[in-house]
Amino acid sequence: MVKPYTICHILSALDGKISGDFFQTESGKSASGEYAKLRNEFNAEAWLFGTTTTKTFTHFKKPDLATFQDDGSSKDHLAVNSAKMFYVSLDTKGEIGWDSGTFKKEGRPDAHIIEIILETTDPAYRAYLKERGVSYITAGKDSLDCKVAMEKLYHLFGIQKVLICGGGLANWSFLSQGVVDQLSIVLTPAVDGSSETPSIFERGISNASRPLDSLTKEFKLEDINILTGNSIWLNYSVKN
Repeated sequence: MVKPYTICHILSALDGKISGDFFQTESGKSASGEYAKLRNEFNAEAWLFGTTTTKTFTHFKKPDLATFQDDGSSKDHLAVNSAKMFYVSLDTKGEIGWDSGTFKKEGRPDAHIIEIILETTDPAYRAYLKERGVSYITAGKDSLDCKVAMEKLYHLFGIQKVLICGGGLANWSFLSQGVVDQLSIVLTPAVDGSSETPSIFERGISNASRPLDSLTKEFKLEDINILTGNSIWLNYSVKN
């Protein structure tokens, strides 16, 4: 399989949580700055996010498909031939509302949007994405095929390195399907005790019936660094 080098780059509390009140602490804010600095230093051409994370960036806007219908769109659509930066979003159900094909957020470079959808995603949503200037690739029929997604990112868009930045379900999906090469964690010296917030890796419902030994993943520690504000940067390679 020819694919981009794939790094799961995560900011976490000491208890493995990736969202919550700990972000608002002094140490949380310091760690966030270190995390963002490292994210830029990786020089990846694409940042990949799960559906829920992307919805927070788009303020949970829903796509209005009333005027769109199946136009016989192909499985993959390249709205642009090349870009300096890509924002890749998982969206297997076609839930995210976009205003254009460019992702803009203060403190981050503008990025062309690529959606990862399924063969069963509403065809009207494909037409919607095309009209908005958003690229999309199809990876799997009824469930996400992470290997196909990575191969298409490499071959169709020339992406050499991808950072997977959450949430927990997205992180686990790509890790469990064997396409993650490196795990980078900025560990914040704070916790908030919440049991409602997501962790670095979370199994989806589809994994419930699989044997435990087929789900367990191990890592090899490659490097550890102390950062500003007593946060720690852990670098692992994936063993299995």
